[in-house]
Amino acid sequence: MNNKQMEMMAREHDMSGIDAEFAEEVVQVAANGAKSTYQKIEDAVVGGYKKIETGVVEGFGKVTDKCVETLFAKDGETVEDAKKRLNGEK
Repeated sequence: MNNKQMEMMAREHDMSGIDAEFAEEVVQVAANGAKSTYQKIEDAVVGGYKKIETGVVEGFGKVTDKCVETLFAKDGETVEDAKKRLNGEK
């Protein structure tokens, strides 16, 4: 039974005869189930974002390296050496 079903059942039935401690446990179980569901959704969204972010950053690095190699590297110079030269580093 999911949280929505439990909530609907509680609204449809008179729960006044149920032990208060038991009712609190039911509420806690329902709340924890909702939290874990939201946590799973959050983890999936954040994980997906991280994968996209990593892919974009890696792709940008590859494009940058290819541009430096093609446009700015001198004969036999590595991409790293060309970047250092362009940045004024030795």
